[in-house]
Amino acid sequence: MTTLEPAPIQAADVERAVNGPGRRPSRLPRPWTIVTTGGMRGVMTLTSQLCDLGYRVPDFSVDVHEGVSCSCISCTVALTTDECDAFAARVRTLPGVVSVEPF
Repeated sequence: MTTLEPAPIQAADVERAVNGPGRRPSRLPRPWTIVTTGGMRGVMTLTSQLCDLGYRVPDFSVDVHEGVSCSCISCTVALTTDECDAFAARVRTLPGVVSVEPF
């Protein structure tokens, strides 16, 4: 069976091709959706923790509604491909975080 579809290319391979051998990987803006509990106080706590952890967050928006148990944060975080899994794992350990998913 043949296909005209190109073989999938891993994002890390693309970064290495763009950056060249021996160069540090680029931190690119990567979109994330984070669901948290605690209303506005929970969102503000999570925001402070993201800053304390040293992540650069160039875009950040929040959807908080009174009487709803969870709030949704849409943000862009500057990360390399290799840092994405570690970022998600780290944020999942923070208090009040229900889920962390790339867009």
